[in-house]
Amino acid sequence: MNTETFGQTLFDLYQLSRHSPMPDFQRLALDTISNRFDFDSAWWGMASQPPQGEMEIHVSLPYRLPSFYPGLWDEIKQEDTIVSAVMEKPGVCVNFGRKSLNASPGLASLMARFGITSCLCVVTLLPELNLMAFLSLYRVEGKPAFSETERRYTQLLMPHLTAALSSNWLLHLERVRANNATGSASLGVVDSRGMLYVADQNLISMMRVEWPQWQGPLLPDAMVKQLRAGAPYRGKRLSMRTHPVGDLWLIDLRLVTVGGHLSPRELEIAQMFSTGASYKEIARDLGIAPTTARHHLREIYRKLGVSDKAALAHRLLAQNDSEIVLDGHSHFEELPGASSAFGDVKPV
Repeated sequence: MNTETFGQTLFDLYQLSRHSPMPDFQRLALDTISNRFDFDSAWWGMASQPPQGEMEIHVSLPYRLPSFYPGLWDEIKQEDTIVSAVMEKPGVCVNFGRKSLNASPGLASLMARFGITSCLCVVTLLPELNLMAFLSLYRVEGKPAFSETERRYTQLLMPHLTAALSSNWLLHLERVRANNATGSASLGVVDSRGMLYVADQNLISMMRVEWPQWQGPLLPDAMVKQLRAGAPYRGKRLSMRTHPVGDLWLIDLRLVTVGGHLSPRELEIAQMFSTGASYKEIARDLGIAPTTARHHLREIYRKLGVSDKAALAHRLLAQNDSEIVLDGHSHFEELPGASSAFGDVKPV
């Protein structure tokens, strides 16, 4: 790779990020890089490392490697000297030759199984989601070791790869929003464990309406339970629907509106009553007893904290997003929280 091909590679990556389906982008991106950069296989994904814990891989693509490669690595990760070396200098690509790859029995065994004799590895920290993006490029027996020039180009490439992946996922979210008229919903991408990888600008603020101390990147347990069951979540202030996208999930978060506090029958009765129908007319139209209609109205008044028809009508009209009030905070009021997109990483 030289300066000219490097520039063309970046252009192609950003084009791919705009037009590739979300489940295919990583593979297509590595196909593009391999056309100008000689490597035999790669491993690209997201990981986290708690202050007192071991690194955990959350979602990754073993490229030209078997799908069970991450599982093999997990068995020897305590012996992986590559991890400790790259974590000492995040953003710096480290070149590992044959000697380095044989530094521990576990790592040596894994590399030998796939004939790997040379490796470039770099990590980009994503502090807003407490995650990191990693990329390892491999060469096999019979190929020359990676050069210093190749190491430098990989280091320059990694932030762009991370930004392109983020752009691809965010564009997917926006297409979903546009195609489904999700309005003020906040969208994000998670895995089956509830690990959040990318989200639109409002997601963190919206999450903190229900969980003020939430930091991420894991969704709260109550949400994860529903995610794994393939069921929607409904809390006091927030609801979540889920949609599978390949091995990941698209989550759709919405604030619970005034009407959301009512059952479907109560909402129907409230709307009829607020537009002028009497409880007797409601009972007749719905085929219920007048006493049942009055009971529903008492419950509606209690749930919404109103005492007359005019106040009820006002509360129902206030269901549009711009007028939602939760403990004095409008949905559009600035709440604590940072952007949760990780596309703003800067090249080293």
